[in-house]
Amino acid sequence: MMAIGEFAARSRLSPKALRRYEELGLLVPDRVDPSNGYRWYSADQLGRARLVALMRHLDMPLNRIAQTLALPGATAAAQVRAYWAEREQALQAGRPVLAYLCQLLESAEEPMENSYVIESRTMPERAVLSALRHVNLDDAGAVMGRLLGRMAGSGPGLGGLPGCPYAIYHGAVTQDSDGPVELVRPMAGPQEAERAASALGDVQARIDTEHDELLVRLTLAEVGWPALLPVLDALEEQARALGRIPAGSARQVMIADWRTVAADEIACELVLSLTSR
Repeated sequence: MMAIGEFAARSRLSPKALRRYEELGLLVPDRVDPSNGYRWYSADQLGRARLVALMRHLDMPLNRIAQTLALPGATAAAQVRAYWAEREQALQAGRPVLAYLCQLLESAEEPMENSYVIESRTMPERAVLSALRHVNLDDAGAVMGRLLGRMAGSGPGLGGLPGCPYAIYHGAVTQDSDGPVELVRPMAGPQEAERAASALGDVQARIDTEHDELLVRLTLAEVGWPALLPVLDALEEQARALGRIPAGSARQVMIADWRTVAADEIACELVLSLTSR
């Protein structure tokens, strides 16, 4: 049997960490002296303690470590590999944000150049179907896809570019943030929108008034949060340069079918609506 100090040294964990892991049931002492509260560990616990230490070196969350250690060896190893693949994917996704953040910090010394092609247009008044959903990054595609499918089958839509469905991001959509996101489908007219909303039950009919807007066209590979942040900043900067004020949150207009479009093909427009002059 080893006291907590010796066990900490041999397991490569600190006494503070061992007390924390005990609280969580992750690494419980073999015996606790009822008279003085001293914790005693057995040599048999060193293997588990060292596994915990190695997983923490990978920044694996404690609850996930507990779940992994409850699995058979090969399955546990597969879980560790899956976790690391997620970490690498997250790091890869964060590279554009890293580059943009550094650009912002350096722009105090040298102004940034806008690399996006920003266009402007006037969008006419439209009757639309609208539904608000709270979705995170994992379920956004499935939830919004099902909702759009229901909207598409609810009645005749508006033709051409003004008829393309769009999502309004009222908040960030990440692993930890759930928007909300408003999905909108332009309809052939107000009556069609009202009938569709009544039939669907969980969507609303409203009027999207005529407005000016700025836009940038993006490929499928460029779509996603937080990769859209520098594009949105560029749109807002252009609005300020024109002496205009943004009206509401950014819109993502779906001008292509994301199920079939290639990664390097134009998939959507990021749009910033502007208030009336």
